Amino acid sequence: MGDCEMTNNVHLRVLLIATCALLLGAAPPTNEATIALISKVILDVTRKEVGKDWQPAKRGETLSSGERVKTGDKATAIIKFKDNSMLRVREKTEVLLGGSQQGKSFSKSTGVERGVIGFSIKKQQPGEEFRFSSPTSVASIRGTSGQFGVADSSDKLIVLDGLVRLTNKISLQYVDVSGGFTGISGRDGKVRVRPSTPEEKLAAQLASRTGDRDSKLDIELDNGSGNKKNIEIKFK
Repeated sequence: MGDCEMTNNVHLRVLLIATCALLLGAAPPTNEATIALISKVILDVTRKEVGKDWQPAKRGETLSSGERVKTGDKATAIIKFKDNSMLRVREKTEVLLGGSQQGKSFSKSTGVERGVIGFSIKKQQPGEEFRFSSPTSVASIRGTSGQFGVADSSDKLIVLDGLVRLTNKISLQYVDVSGGFTGISGRDGKVRVRPSTPEEKLAAQLASRTGDRDSKLDIELDNGSGNKKNIEIKFK
């Protein structure tokens, strides 16, 4: 058999195998690099893939490790990870997403250079972790909800439930922040914990909502003359 005829036979066998796989309904290959997707976009939200420029973000787009998401004025983005952990990226916030898969263990990280994120993190399995980091702090989460904010002078971690270890990168001091408490990590290396104020708890509850629908608050006003008016306030 000549070389040309042998090559043609090999190509034919490859074609037959591929055709049979399609007829049997073989699943297409999945992108194992995907760690999350953009669940919701409100107003000015952009994303930056590795090695590319910033582009407008769209609902349903998948995200890989090393990508960035940024929100503009009054904008919000909801990001959901493969394990259903959720981030609500508030306005004027930029985050760097990271993730690695080893067997069934899926570890995740979110770097925050500036701004505020709400979070609802699913309980992490053995060998897994979820970390928030900033230039000043690292928050190690096993499964909880709350809010993490990065400002000029300090970082603030508000925990609604569960337990989070907040470590200051400068001094390496840390505190364990439980539900109902707020951790403060300063640029001076100091880290402390105190009870959350009612305003902080409300802000964290609004920021960590897992639903995609806007929350509404109905208020009934009385002008003093017996005339009442209902006002609906939407939280995004």
